[in-house]
Amino acid sequence: MAYLNSEQLREMGFKSLGKNVKISDKASIYNADQIEIGDNSRIDDFCIISGHIQIGSYCHITPMCLLAGGIKGIQLEDFCTLAYGVKVFSQSDDYSGETMVNSLIPKNIRMRKWRR
Repeated sequence: MAYLNSEQLREMGFKSLGKNVKISDKASIYNADQIEIGDNSRIDDFCIISGHIQIGSYCHITPMCLLAGGIKGIQLEDFCTLAYGVKVFSQSDDYSGETMVNSLIPKNIRMRKWRR
């Protein structure tokens, strides 16, 4: 597994980044300015990390995990490990049937009440 070097990590603009952090060059990081990562933590291949995220020290995010922090955020305390393929969401769509659930639909249309 190839990891980003310290210069590449700095250029991403994390809110805070601890020492000895390893992030795969195959991981996708969005909104890095909202992400905090503690010392000695690692994010592996094909992970997607976005939104308000706090990852403690000595945490391991194994391959193919998703952390979608959105506005409310996700906090992983020190010494956490997420097993292969774990998905963690801090928010979700409204599946009540009162609105449309598709992130590509403009909000002013999506929020209308629909009748069949």
